[in-house]
Amino acid sequence: MTRGRRGAATTAAASPDDVAAVLQRYEELPKAVVFDADYTIWPLWCECFSPSYTPPLYPDVVTIMDGLRQAGVKLALASRTPTPHVASAFLDKLGLRQRFHSIQLIPAADGLDQHRQVAHRVRCIVVISGDLDRPAVAVHLVTTCICSNPPVPACSAQKDKAHFPAIQRELGIDYQDMLFYDDEHGNIRRVSTLGVCSILVDTSTGVDLAALKQGLEAFTRARQAAT
Repeated sequence: MTRGRRGAATTAAASPDDVAAVLQRYEELPKAVVFDADYTIWPLWCECFSPSYTPPLYPDVVTIMDGLRQAGVKLALASRTPTPHVASAFLDKLGLRQRFHSIQLIPAADGLDQHRQVAHRVRCIVVISGDLDRPAVAVHLVTTCICSNPPVPACSAQKDKAHFPAIQRELGIDYQDMLFYDDEHGNIRRVSTLGVCSILVDTSTGVDLAALKQGLEAFTRARQAAT
């Protein structure tokens, strides 16, 4: 899959009718669609911001979530963010919490590793955003990421071992009846071993109408191959 530069797309958002038209093409929909958070529903790493920040969403995310719910599909969130308190705050600010039937914010690393990861990610963000020539911005990012966010409990959760078993227990839905969106190859690879149809997200667009179509096509092919 061609990957775009990390950032939000500028195309117009899909309408509810656009989403409904896509969903109506398929006789069988997944019983659950599971979303990663960072660079899947919002165009950022949430650990690089404080809980007071209100992040943007990718343009099609809310419309797609609402269309899936109206079609009877359950929604779940599976994130390995090292700052679950920030992700949780974002869900409330954006009105997303009530849209999910299961929310699994299980950290990926302990506090020490978190700070190493964040330092690396801050450097990436500064370079990508062109803020190397704006020291105040870089200092703000580093301060927010490394100083403001407290360490998380020691943990190295993988989505196939922690998040998806929890989602399955809560929803009572088999893995082969799920569709999963994530921007990281490792997560896609691990979760796919469970039998979950897993789609790698283009980080320039997040989960958009094209990703919805791609996922439903892949899910349909997988179901046909299993029968």
